[in-house]
Amino acid sequence: MYNTSNATINNEEFVSSYMPVGINENVHVKEVNIKTSTQGKDFLEIIFENDAEQTVSMSVWKNEKNMWIKTDEDLQKRDNAQFGQMMQILNCFYETIPDTTLNTFKDMITWVKQMIDPKVAEKKALRLKVIYDKKGYTKVSTNGIFVEPMSVTPSQIKLWKNDLLERPVQADNEKPTD
Repeated sequence: MYNTSNATINNEEFVSSYMPVGINENVHVKEVNIKTSTQGKDFLEIIFENDAEQTVSMSVWKNEKNMWIKTDEDLQKRDNAQFGQMMQILNCFYETIPDTTLNTFKDMITWVKQMIDPKVAEKKALRLKVIYDKKGYTKVSTNGIFVEPMSVTPSQIKLWKNDLLERPVQADNEKPTD
């Protein structure tokens, strides 16, 4: 039943639990997890959190040959770029990183998880670029420099024209009924 005397109006401002799109400052690594998908594929999840306790996650999946990655050289290029993204995060916490050779994706994500010490990560303030994905969810951008320590001045992070900064509008898909 609807009654005008019982109707409530909520005038409190909505605060999202997700980090806003753009370049966010004073961000910390909250968690680093190695997980397994329902299809049995391992992936690395890095969760970043700002001072307002808003979060954004970054998932790192194993590159595989597909329609866009056809040759071993293409696959190695993608692996190198992916490992470069991990090194960009690690360089925020270390002056130098020892030379390391890792043979499998599982070895790489395990090494990255071990390298990000939670005690150090929660104290080290970072600057992080967050964008929308094509479905309208926030994610960590991996275009160019996407993370750096707050001590870097001026910031080297740039917003590129292919960084999606506005949520894509998707119309509701109405299904016919019989």
